[in-house]
Amino acid sequence: MSSYDVIRRLKRIHKFKKIGYIGTLDRNATGILPVALDEGVKLIPYLENVEKQYRAKFLLGVTTETQDIEGRVLTETPTDPFDQHVIEDVLESYLGRITQKIPAYSSKKVNRRPLYKWARSGIPVEQPVKEVEIFDITLLNYEHPYLDVEVTCSKGTYIRALASDLGEKLGCGATLYTLKRTKHGDFTENMGTDIDYFKIEQDLLNYLLPLESILDSVRGMVVETALEKFLKHGMPVPIAGNSKEWRHGESARLFNKQGILIGMGVADLASKTIKIKRLINH
Repeated sequence: MSSYDVIRRLKRIHKFKKIGYIGTLDRNATGILPVALDEGVKLIPYLENVEKQYRAKFLLGVTTETQDIEGRVLTETPTDPFDQHVIEDVLESYLGRITQKIPAYSSKKVNRRPLYKWARSGIPVEQPVKEVEIFDITLLNYEHPYLDVEVTCSKGTYIRALASDLGEKLGCGATLYTLKRTKHGDFTENMGTDIDYFKIEQDLLNYLLPLESILDSVRGMVVETALEKFLKHGMPVPIAGNSKEWRHGESARLFNKQGILIGMGVADLASKTIKIKRLINH
């Protein structure tokens, strides 16, 4: 099931004004896929550039066209088990900022066409590279030829590219066997619900998170009732309290006196105001 398949299924349950997922999952991956509904869609830009955590199983000795187990097998290399310390050393080498070649079978566009369409048509194109960051990578288990790893990384990291590169460094090749996203920013595995649970509208209501509970790491500010009308017209409002406690360009959650989220803004220290970026309607 693709990320957009999830959206299609939810749309059949209720006709939302707006709906969107946060952070695409590969079709063969499982795990956390946060979905924003109606006014919550306005928070998506603030929820994308966050740490992700994955549990993955790599298969050593096999390479595939798509860098995962669903692709056509390119090579099979019988290999003896590795010393676990060798694998741990290679994994540790990925810590920090690294450069990845975007997989040929991905939705990244080159010349306005997704890479996977170029690959399927047999037309070779240069795969772009991108810089990502690996914050933590841990070997959980190794039973040759399979190894389980946990990866904490930045947005846009391709775990199957990591598997392929690991196999190349070990000299035997490798492909991604299974992948599960266990964390997306503040959204964790135990907050998730199986998509098959949702049958009727009430099922969705049972698991909705209020917008006020999202983005706890972003500073909040209460807006005086008399100033709310300025926000609605796109005008800035004064920073409440000591403006020196804020950083210029810092994001802010804006609440009314009743504690309802009414907007997202950004601090402008030159004018000592919060400028509205997203107005939340209720």
